[in-house]
Amino acid sequence: MIRISKNHDAFKKIKNIIKTNQYKNLTIADDLQILKIVDAYNLQIDTLLYCYDVTFHDDTYKLLQSLIKKSKEVYEISMQSFQSLALKENHAGIIASVIIPEYTIEQFKTKKFLFVLDSLEIPGNIGTILRTLNSINIDGVILVDSISKLYNSKLTIASRGCNLIVPTLSLSYDMAQSFLQDNNFEIYLGEPNLGENYTEYNYDNKIAIVVGNERFGINSDWYNHNHKKVFIPMEGDQNSLNVGVAASILAYEAYMKRKFKIKR
Repeated sequence: MIRISKNHDAFKKIKNIIKTNQYKNLTIADDLQILKIVDAYNLQIDTLLYCYDVTFHDDTYKLLQSLIKKSKEVYEISMQSFQSLALKENHAGIIASVIIPEYTIEQFKTKKFLFVLDSLEIPGNIGTILRTLNSINIDGVILVDSISKLYNSKLTIASRGCNLIVPTLSLSYDMAQSFLQDNNFEIYLGEPNLGENYTEYNYDNKIAIVVGNERFGINSDWYNHNHKKVFIPMEGDQNSLNVGVAASILAYEAYMKRKFKIKR
């Protein structure tokens, strides 16, 4: 295997992906759990770097060998060089630029249970939501005019790699609205003040649950189209929940109703 230094183009590319997020189909992973997801789902790797001066545990070594087979380019680097790239302290000595799977609107037409994240800004919030949605086996996610991008490495970390395996589309508001209306999705708008208590709906048929921007909420034009408003009751002094928390509550309510046919 070829050993490279910080001056090599492959090293510079990895560093550039981390710093700029300019590569729209690539994200960075050095977390062992995320790398295991990459391996298990047979995802493709653009560039793989690993430390030649690390003694890998047997399981990690087997994982590395499997990841090498999925990689277009593979290089060895020193621990000192690796430390300047590592996203976390307890890394495995392996870092990869992973190719994010792409989906089309056509593929989403047959899906029955979608979540729509409208103009979210914070990678950690999107990551938290994707982890929850993966746990309920969501059919898909639509990122509407997303400020934080799916390939953001911070989002990859926050989602524990779920951004790589939850089917996701990035669309403009107009495209998302037209798609949902044209394909007969029942739209539930996360609304902190109006509408029905979230426990009152049955969430059957084709549905899309919309949650909005951390500061401004959802695009007001959603209200000009067919929709249902859903809110989460709150007591105390706060008037809203973190969007990741709210989305998780709504996701599990809909999931339980759909899976176990619980009626209110």
